[in-house]
Amino acid sequence: MSWSQFSRDVPRLLTIGTKSAVATQTRDVVCRGGAARMTSPAPRSAWAEIVASDPLAGPSHLPAWLDCICEAGGWSDASRLYEFPDGRRMVIPLVRQGFAAAPGQSGLLDVHASFPRGWASGGIVAPGGATTEDVAFALTDLAAAPGLRMLLRPGFSTAATWREASSHGWGSECGPLKMPLATYILDLEGGLEKVWSNRLSSKARSGIRNAQRKADKAKLEIDVGNSPQLLADFYDLYLRWLDRRARERRMPRAVARWRGQRAEPMLRFHTVATALGERCRIWVARLDGTPIASAFAVYHGAIGIGWRAFSDRELAGPLRAHELVQFLAIEHACGIGCRYFDMGESGGAAGLATVKKRFGAKPHAVAEYAFERAPISYVERNLAELRNRIESRALSAHQCHREPS
Repeated sequence: MSWSQFSRDVPRLLTIGTKSAVATQTRDVVCRGGAARMTSPAPRSAWAEIVASDPLAGPSHLPAWLDCICEAGGWSDASRLYEFPDGRRMVIPLVRQGFAAAPGQSGLLDVHASFPRGWASGGIVAPGGATTEDVAFALTDLAAAPGLRMLLRPGFSTAATWREASSHGWGSECGPLKMPLATYILDLEGGLEKVWSNRLSSKARSGIRNAQRKADKAKLEIDVGNSPQLLADFYDLYLRWLDRRARERRMPRAVARWRGQRAEPMLRFHTVATALGERCRIWVARLDGTPIASAFAVYHGAIGIGWRAFSDRELAGPLRAHELVQFLAIEHACGIGCRYFDMGESGGAAGLATVKKRFGAKPHAVAEYAFERAPISYVERNLAELRNRIESRALSAHQCHREPS
């Protein structure tokens, strides 16, 4: 699909979202010695108020982010507002996908997520931040929801709270399945000057200074915004990144692109850029007019998220342009007053973890929590391990083939 065709189709595609078809449901919830009134989907006015009162609510906790998941990913709004007798409120950003008798009703084959993988973290938004009692109450209620799976992916700021709440009080009942992960967080306290002098490694500082000199000498152009052209350049770099991985793994280019575009469709990024507006920033570095490195970041309140970054290694590597655009995303986070910059998971790649640490990000233990009525996580884990083994062998064979005899 050409960019012009895509631009014409997007307005139509964005009207297909299911959130408008979901009927509001309200019920009383009694669990873990407490009671609350639950409304789903969560009313947007109340949700916005609660986000504003949670000091560590990030861009993925905004109602607009959930709308993007629904519109670009085929999910429906299953968010929940809990209102307690003492006046406390909390929201669980939650989406649903599956088969139901009617819109808004859960079915036995449904999958719920807060949020689906690839869509940053969900969890709980509450005034002052979620407490252990908030999480324990929510887990008990969510465990009873019908469907094949309830996947919960809270962020780093409430990881300890979720860990504590999920470990106690289940008695003879099965608690949630826990899948430990690590995400890399850069502390921005003190602003850019402190980040530069105290958090970035000396190697990172030297690399950025070197990149700036090379950029000036090569007349590298770096643009920032969220325009259709920047989005098109960003996605073009993603496709070229897929092509390189296909060559390394001896995979047909068409297969690699098909898989990659299914995993990361252009509509996903277009929807986020449109919905978040100025909260979404895309950096693109160009050499002689050709995009060679990009970074896609989103921001809200105290949190910035380095959501995606792609580069043309052959062209960007010598200029270290990929490091430069990443630093610019961090610099922007400092400039607008963010407290943390979430650089995401490493996916088990030691090289990627090293780069994140070089920028001053530290690993934070987080986890995915799941209630499952079928061994979905077990199957996913084994399939991922099988795929990784196959790809690792293909990559090793490719590297051996390239070595001179």
